[in-house]
Amino acid sequence: MKNIKQLLIVALLCTSYNTIKSQNLSIMPIAKRDSILISISKEVILKYGPDYYREYSQPIIEQSIVPPKGEINPTGLNAGRVIYSVTFLYDKTEETMEWDYAAKVNIWADTWQPAGVNFGNGFGRGIPENVDWRNATPNPMRYHESIIPLYDINNPDPNQEPVNKDELLRRGWKRSNNGQWERTRPDAPPAEAQRAIRRAQEDMRRREAEREKNRDKQD
Repeated sequence: MKNIKQLLIVALLCTSYNTIKSQNLSIMPIAKRDSILISISKEVILKYGPDYYREYSQPIIEQSIVPPKGEINPTGLNAGRVIYSVTFLYDKTEETMEWDYAAKVNIWADTWQPAGVNFGNGFGRGIPENVDWRNATPNPMRYHESIIPLYDINNPDPNQEPVNKDELLRRGWKRSNNGQWERTRPDAPPAEAQRAIRRAQEDMRRREAEREKNRDKQD
């Protein structure tokens, strides 16, 4: 978590977002590039699905190139462009999701524009390049855990208890009067994740206020 904060501070030292983004991320020094990618990704997650923001470990950054026109890319759209993915992991001892990550943000290297964000629940949001995503007002993706009662298929007893009964109880499930296991409360991120989300949201509000102040000075 300390490393994430240090990288975000580096990004804040940049004098102007519009000035910096004229540089292609793929030719920047790695430390500077990664700090910018993490900073943008954090904003995207907090806007489109804050419940999925995590500080469990250092985000994983990967680079790829859109393939030329062909079988994989039939139209040739964006061929040759570099795009980065920034993946935020989660603690699998604390929660269960469809994917191995809480959120993954894709960002174009040449424009710094987010192309989209995928969440651990298996859903995602595309972000068109002509959209001013910072001023967008999307409906945030709600948190949803991937957990259901699991049974021993070799046990013929129709009234058997789920093999993951303890986990179900811990996550707010209970057996109803008709014998079915049901959720008793909406899914919510683990306590530590909620604290990280609140810290990140407060940090983003400070940064937005600072950007607004700088715009007023320029005007």
